[in-house]
Amino acid sequence: MLPGGMTPRRAVRLVLTHRARAFVPAWLRAGWWPPLPGGREVRRWARAPGWVGNGLAPAVAVAISTLVAWHLGHRGEELVLVAGVALAAGRLVPVVWPAPVRDRHVARRAEHPDLHAMVSEVAGELGVRRPSRVCLAPVAESGGTRLGPRRTELWIGLPYLMGFERAELRAVIAFELVFLEARRSWPLGALWEVWKAGVRMKPAVQREIGAVVRALVTEADMAGCRVSDPRTTANAVLRGMLMSLSFDWFVHRYAADLPAHRYLPLDLYPAWRWKVHKDDLLARLMPRYLELSAADSLGLDATSRMAELGVVLDQPPGPAADPIMSTPGLAVEARFARCRLGDVLAGTPAMRRELTFPDVPETVWDEIMKCRHDQVLRAAAALTGREHLTLADLMEILAAGRGAELVREHREGVCTHPTAGVCVLFPVLHRHLRTKGYRYGQALRQRELIGPGGDRVDVIQLAEAIERGGPLPEIVPLRYQPAG
Repeated sequence: MLPGGMTPRRAVRLVLTHRARAFVPAWLRAGWWPPLPGGREVRRWARAPGWVGNGLAPAVAVAISTLVAWHLGHRGEELVLVAGVALAAGRLVPVVWPAPVRDRHVARRAEHPDLHAMVSEVAGELGVRRPSRVCLAPVAESGGTRLGPRRTELWIGLPYLMGFERAELRAVIAFELVFLEARRSWPLGALWEVWKAGVRMKPAVQREIGAVVRALVTEADMAGCRVSDPRTTANAVLRGMLMSLSFDWFVHRYAADLPAHRYLPLDLYPAWRWKVHKDDLLARLMPRYLELSAADSLGLDATSRMAELGVVLDQPPGPAADPIMSTPGLAVEARFARCRLGDVLAGTPAMRRELTFPDVPETVWDEIMKCRHDQVLRAAAALTGREHLTLADLMEILAAGRGAELVREHREGVCTHPTAGVCVLFPVLHRHLRTKGYRYGQALRQRELIGPGGDRVDVIQLAEAIERGGPLPEIVPLRYQPAG
């Protein structure tokens, strides 16, 4: 019997019905086997580019085969037949070659002895196999990968290593090692792939497979309790969820728009860490996270996992006092920044200036804020059908409870703004204050502006006061232009 009460026969049937290829080992399909010699760089087998598979490889195959046939004494039509067979084989047989994996960096024992010692210690306490290698990753997540029949990889996101307490990181490592060990079972590994792939299935089947996945997750969380304690494990679960959400939010809010302006911020990770440590980013995301979690919009989230552990945490964890890593080095951070922003970079100009966030010109931030300002006003004009909008028009939309219709980000995910109304008013007020001569105090704390007289204005607090019906400050304009 599998975890969650499913029989192996039922698991095989579900996998064959929904994703039969899951029974072919993922390490074989993903190109992890046979293993390639490695160093700091992770490599795996990948399909060669089209010009190699469709042109160069068949041509080489024809040349070699005909040369060998000619050397063996074959002439005329026999050579033509050999060349034809070689050409067909060259086109049908896939051509693979070693390719670098950009989102992995091998954490060598000599460079990260504390991390390797912790992994070995946790594996020994749990009685599971040590991973064949430990890698750093550019995302705020962790995971395990099977690289072959016996070889495995533990990868941990750089934000986790820079932001977790050591006791919490032990729980994370225990979770991943036990979860990886459970997936050595052929049916469980295949079921997990079906679940992770998001294959369309009937609700009853989804609940059935979900029960197996939840049982596996709970078992792995309990392993974290064995090397730590339930409260520390629950804190690690909550911190991991908030860190993942906060890192994605930070990339979207501060970094994703810069490549379009020909800038690439290489200090992505130190800047995100500054927001977490100095600007209470996790605490400001927590209310919206709890709201979405209560509405069951996040699936198998931290709240349900903490409930299984018997721990309730309604306050965000504070910044880690003693993380296991402060930085992996500027070169790794810069490479990971390029990797994390790869999807954005693909559609932007190739010529970019690499810099840090404090060096980004204020005019660029203004252009980005203007886009958000125009999006809000455009949505409001479409909702009301009015060509000209006043502040009263916006307040009327908010009073009717339709503010979320104007801001997709707040409606669909976590946000640092406490309400949809604040999310609507923020870019409008921010844009107006900038036109009145207010300047940025800190590039990574754009909600705070400094006036010509030295007065500081927190735009979020100003928006909250206006939404509550307080008096309108003089800096608020009476009329806005339509958003084009």
